[in-house]
Amino acid sequence: MKIYQISQGDAVTRQVVMKMVQSASVLNFAEFYKMSGNADYLRKNAGASGGKFRALNSNYPTNVVSPSFANPALKILGDKVEVDKAHERRGTDIASVRAAELLSFAGNLGKQFQNYFFNGYTEDNSDAFDGLKYLIPSSQQITASANGLSVDLGNTDAAKKKQQQFLELIDELIGSIDGGAQVIFMDVKTLSRLTSVARDQITTAADEFGAPLYFYNHIPVVTSGYDNSGNRVLPHDEVVGSSGAVCTSVYAVRFGERVDLTLPTNIGVEVSDLGLSGVHYVHAVEFDTALVLANSKAAARLEGVIIS
Repeated sequence: MKIYQISQGDAVTRQVVMKMVQSASVLNFAEFYKMSGNADYLRKNAGASGGKFRALNSNYPTNVVSPSFANPALKILGDKVEVDKAHERRGTDIASVRAAELLSFAGNLGKQFQNYFFNGYTEDNSDAFDGLKYLIPSSQQITASANGLSVDLGNTDAAKKKQQQFLELIDELIGSIDGGAQVIFMDVKTLSRLTSVARDQITTAADEFGAPLYFYNHIPVVTSGYDNSGNRVLPHDEVVGSSGAVCTSVYAVRFGERVDLTLPTNIGVEVSDLGLSGVHYVHAVEFDTALVLANSKAAARLEGVIIS
């Protein structure tokens, strides 16, 4: 289910969720499933053999399946939105101020979620969940080149070769996803370079908010945007080999409900009006969720891309 399907259906919550989705492109594609309690046992893809030949009058060899489970623990992302009651005393429409501040917070909450979706790391913050950068197994990580691949502009043979290598790596990234990639995420600077070197393979359409949506070989290519401090979610400061801090990454993903890359939650986004508390009118916004890779081949990362 999408985030707006699983969250509360009142008008205020719908507005908050819509603002979050506008600010967090992953929420347009992410699939959630409802769970109860603090943690879940989610069965991962089965590891049984895909079939063998056998001779006449002989049996198949043993093919015992040992179930593997993910054990996602919900994490709470949210905060309180407080508006001083003095605004009301001074003649301001307090309801309008509260609504504006709540939506402003919702936009930043979406950006915060987007950042954790890719970069969350429990070693740095035990209250958070691990993002894709740390969930994707090494077998699903592709390195563009030992010391980074600079995707140069121009029509020289050297530039054209690097451009072709970049496109082949994107195709490899897509092909590494079971069932094919559903969406590709990259920074806007990387997308700009992709549209420059692969114009014949790029098409566009408008999303539900009227913003342009790009497709590479019919697969949506979505920008990762910025966190709530204005930093690139997928920065260009990663180090690969001796590249220096100049590389960025591209991710390919396939979402599913309880399968592939999936997100558990109790009730999605919860918005509570706590009324007047002390000198502030208070809204509480909370979002219980986690990120679970139920199929190790449902996500992949291409690292070492240099866009100069």
